[in-house]
Formats: sequence, C-alpha cells, structure tokens
Amino acid sequence: MVAKPHGNMHAYDFIVDGGNGLWRVQVKACSTLKYGLYQANTFLKRAGVLIAYTAAEIDFVVAYIIPEQTWYVVPVREVVGRTSLGVRPEGFPRLDLYAHYREAWHLLREPDGLTFG
Repeated sequence: MVAKPHGNMHAYDFIVDGGNGLWRVQVKACSTLKYGLYQANTFLKRAGVLIAYTAAEIDFVVAYIIPEQTWYVVPVREVVGRTSLGVRPEGFPRLDLYAHYREAWHLLREPDGLTFG
C-alpha cells in the first residue's frame, strides 16, 4: 500500500505500508553520469540552503537511475549528513558502496527496514 501525503509540507513523497510499519519515502531520479557516478540529490532546499535529510524526516530514499533502469532502496542512515547519493553504473570496475541497496525492495517489508536476507 502506498499513500501520497496532501500538500508539499513534508520531506517525504510517499508513505509505504510494508506490512510491519509505515515508512516515509523520498523518491529521487537522476540520469547524468558525473565522475563515474550517478548523483541523486538527498537534500531539502529551504531559503536557498541545502539541508540533508534526517532520520526525523524520512525513513528511506528510493533513487531511480534512469539510464540503468534501476532502483536503489536506501535506508536514511546511509544518507544522513549527505546532500547526494552517488552510485556507479552496473558493471563498473570500481566498488559501488550502495550496490547492496540495488533493487532492495525487501527492506520495505522488513520489521525494522534494515535486515538483509
């Protein structure tokens, strides 16, 4: 179940009912490769200032990498204090720090959203 909050006053785009809880999800998309990374913005802009998301505002960032047609489901703990999430193209020879979050939809069904399995 997915719900869209009314208005633009929240840091999240959707509320997802994963069966074991409700998750506040911010959705981002990116298409430009820069320095070998796709950069998805992970910030709010208030009065012209970039403010990184906090765990008090969202639970997950879900980033769609348009050229790769790939989704990343990233817990907020991975983006706290950061204004972007950099992911490498599939098959890139260097390490992608977020590869284990690629298509990790199961995180939205886990009791704490952080269990792998």
